[in-house]
Amino acid sequence: MKRLSLSLVFVLSACGGSGSSNTPNALQPEVTPVSRAENPCNRSSWTAGTVEYCRGELVYRDYIYDDYGADAGLIALSPSVLNVTTRAGIRGNPFATTPGLLSPTAGDVTYPADKRNTADLVRLSLREDNGQLRIEAELNTVFAANDALVAVAIDTDNDASTGGGAWSPLSVRSAGWDTLIVLDTANPETNVLTTSMPMPAGSTWRLQAAVAQANGTVMNVAFRGIDEQAKANGSVDQLLPGSGNFWEDKQAAALASGDISAFGELVNTADLRNRITRAAPLPEGFHQRVYTSAYTVGEGINFAGEPNRSDNTSGFCSQSFAYLGKYQPYGIYVPPLADGETLRGAQLVMHGCEANHASQINQRNMQLRFGDARQRILVSPLGRGPYGFYSGLAERDVLDALADVEAHYEVDADRVVSSGYSMGGFGAMHMAAMYPDRFSGVVNWVGATGALTNIPSITPELDALLDTLLQDVVSPLLMPIVGDALSGAKGYENVINYLGNLRHVPSANLYSALDELVQVNQAIALAKTMMNEGIPYRFYLHPVSEHLTFLLLDDWQKESQASADWVLEKNPLQVTYQFDPRFDYPEYELVHDRAYWLSGLRSRDGMEAEIDLRGTGCGGSEPILVEGTDLGPAPTPWVSTNRVETGRNTVAPESLLSGSLRNVSAASIDSDRICSRGESLRYDIVSDGPATLTFSDGRVLSLVAGQNSGQF
Repeated sequence: MKRLSLSLVFVLSACGGSGSSNTPNALQPEVTPVSRAENPCNRSSWTAGTVEYCRGELVYRDYIYDDYGADAGLIALSPSVLNVTTRAGIRGNPFATTPGLLSPTAGDVTYPADKRNTADLVRLSLREDNGQLRIEAELNTVFAANDALVAVAIDTDNDASTGGGAWSPLSVRSAGWDTLIVLDTANPETNVLTTSMPMPAGSTWRLQAAVAQANGTVMNVAFRGIDEQAKANGSVDQLLPGSGNFWEDKQAAALASGDISAFGELVNTADLRNRITRAAPLPEGFHQRVYTSAYTVGEGINFAGEPNRSDNTSGFCSQSFAYLGKYQPYGIYVPPLADGETLRGAQLVMHGCEANHASQINQRNMQLRFGDARQRILVSPLGRGPYGFYSGLAERDVLDALADVEAHYEVDADRVVSSGYSMGGFGAMHMAAMYPDRFSGVVNWVGATGALTNIPSITPELDALLDTLLQDVVSPLLMPIVGDALSGAKGYENVINYLGNLRHVPSANLYSALDELVQVNQAIALAKTMMNEGIPYRFYLHPVSEHLTFLLLDDWQKESQASADWVLEKNPLQVTYQFDPRFDYPEYELVHDRAYWLSGLRSRDGMEAEIDLRGTGCGGSEPILVEGTDLGPAPTPWVSTNRVETGRNTVAPESLLSGSLRNVSAASIDSDRICSRGESLRYDIVSDGPATLTFSDGRVLSLVAGQNSGQF
């Protein structure tokens, strides 16, 4: 470990009354708790903007990746001649504040390329210790000890009319303060700056803090509360200055004025001395949460993106990860509990390419239709960036964000929906196909299907001709332009081939005939595959809409209604599961080898494999699925095809295991869940090669290539 550098400390007396005089003096408002009991002394995740006390230590926990400084308007001389270019956060834009085109920032201040994210506050804590005030600040990213300045201002008499002024050497001012402490040296190994000073006088303080680049340009302000804004919601706010997707709209406006008086926290010094512990209850509404990931690929933000693996995907919207560190934010909307309800469901809302964890979930009708009306907590993972494609590290992020919600809120595990838009639509299908026993349904808006060349089957002869045309003519022409997106990526699967895994997971799929990014051939191929697989689904095709239409119209009504009664199928009689070890990421604890009562699945040659088994020992019921068509006017005219459940058929218990294995060498079966423990079991299984089935009651069944029938 390196020696912890001492911080330079300035304790200044204010000499002027610069800044606003109407500074709010109220403590953070009381918030109705909606969660399990919280322990502020042992916290690895939090609602951003909260203040808590742990045995007398005040701890403020900030938003993550919200360090974009002041809003400079649409057109200004700094930081660029045309500040609208900072909102075009696309690969290769030298002025961009963000790597995502559809995830703008309200602030317009950029870093030197090698210093990005180095003024991003994670945590600020203060405690009294033997007459000393100990101050500690943790930053998200530290490359060098002197990357940033952290300033803490204290108004010891809580009177905005006395003191105040400029926070030199930082480029802001505020009213009321009389003590200013500036820390300028961090420990690059821990990202922490610390100092101490004699305990200031006063029984009630107003506390403020900010973080600046080394030159004094303030990028991040503390104590903004839990209701910071991220209002770039797909409408005009997506383009106008002052609105972003990173929960820093209010910060950007205040920094544009230079006056940060609005942001502060009242401190009763007796709470410090009396060593109180007080948790911040989890709020309802739209907020950012942050969890601590066990997996990092570096520090800060990489605009070019870290590869998924050495065989990273290439081409348009190719998979990579931009947000590298251990602290990962996600968007959350918690609806008010309806009368008589005690649990909420949950719904993943995965963003599209170029977007982020506030996109779509910050739209009011999305919150109303899926949150309030369906009593679901909406969860929008960052996915490690705008190009995550929800496999590898991005898939880990989705699972960890959902796990964090389930650990802190009372969630009905039987009502968890996977949904997403565009790239997120792929993610919605991918997550449900890989983990069908976790999701009650899928909502997919214009989801990429895994390959641009996915086409609907017509006849065997035409299919063969089209395959030859695509492989020999089209692919060589387009591969240099669109890369792996053309025919299935290296980092993630062609998800259309895995739809059979959704045997017990209904879906609502919305597509646009005029879609310029997910062309209609993919949409129709998806619908045709769903028809052929015999799975429950609804497919809506909108002839006069394009890729972003649903996002812009903010309607969501019919798909919300379609999802109203979805409930998890916990123990189905039949399990179909296709898997491919090439898309496992054991380095992130991602191994797709189980579903329902099957586990330990192994592929014979390390390639794609499928198991389809039916165990009727418990009996039960199966859905009656009826095919149909429909049409409607909203939000634009649509036609649909569907296969929906209309009832259940009773299945009598029979001690039988039947089905087929393709390229499967081993599988484990939960004997209790198919009611075979201690029972004689008949089997009738076709396998294309040798395989071993291991039952949880200790029995082992060895299969050979061909038909396997018998009793044991």
